[in-house]
Amino acid sequence: MSSLLAPRVLLVDDDDRLVRMMRLTLVTEDFDVETAMDGVAALEKLESAEFDVIVLDLQMPRMDGRACYRALRERGTETPVIIVSAYDAEAGRAELGANRAISKPFDPHVLVLAVHALADDSTTHARDAGASIDGAK
Repeated sequence: MSSLLAPRVLLVDDDDRLVRMMRLTLVTEDFDVETAMDGVAALEKLESAEFDVIVLDLQMPRMDGRACYRALRERGTETPVIIVSAYDAEAGRAELGANRAISKPFDPHVLVLAVHALADDSTTHARDAGASIDGAK
């Protein structure tokens, strides 16, 4: 990516092998990636860090993706979310109002395209918001 700061992605999934594949794929594309094994760990990370995109599995122990999504929105987090699931990802996206859905199994290139699209939108909005604030001074 051409920006000085790589877009930050939070991967939330309890499937260690899939997380490693997604992380490697995104790091190779110059994303800064952090991981969480469930919704509780994801919410903890979101308390201390900001991300440009969240990739969220629906089926996880402790706190599933639906509960995590609802909790992060209740906290005011507006970060774009990609739902990944083997169990009708699109229905989960529609139910929650998430930005995108990817059904497992998936081609890693599909993930890259979705994350790029949302990260670019997120970065553009952040830059625009910063410009309007700076312009008001």
